[in-house]
Amino acid sequence: MSLFYVSSQIILFGCALFLAGRSYQVGEKFAHSASMVISLAAAFIASSAAANLLLQQPGQDIQTLRRILDNLAYFAALPLIASALLAYAWQQDWSKAGWGRWLLALFALFELCRRSGIGAGYSQILALLCVTITLISLCKFRSGQTRLFGTLSLLCLAPALLLFSPASLLQMSNPTLFGLSLGGALALLSLALGKTRIS
Repeated sequence: MSLFYVSSQIILFGCALFLAGRSYQVGEKFAHSASMVISLAAAFIASSAAANLLLQQPGQDIQTLRRILDNLAYFAALPLIASALLAYAWQQDWSKAGWGRWLLALFALFELCRRSGIGAGYSQILALLCVTITLISLCKFRSGQTRLFGTLSLLCLAPALLLFSPASLLQMSNPTLFGLSLGGALALLSLALGKTRIS
């Protein structure tokens, strides 16, 4: 592992934990399920970053565990964050059971696309949807500060998912830049959520 890659994963880990903690505090304060979902999703991303740092031993089991955590971060956590932002923006408080069913649906959809041999296409569509849903959600927030931090977060999220992720639309996949830009997006998102009031 290069020093830059290690640094990017440490930054991603720290930013994901920061978002998880901030979202949990907002969820506790306003009893809002979407904030708790963002907190859980951020914990998934932090787990993936930690695995990329710590699980470097050779062996099929270790590699399988890393792949599972990476898939959990990309195919579950990121769509969950985008979905929660949508609920956040429209001030909808979906039930825990509803969020659980949505998470199971994401698992099922991923597995279906993987078995059908269209995993790469699904990854790219998912990246586009996450960016688009985040943009739509930002348009609904009323606070100027929330929109500012949210827009800055989107400016980091878009290249992370569309350019540097494993599902890069332009074949520019770069794990180091992906970790750095996604970490920046999560940190800025935590500042945006910290400025939001749930009614």
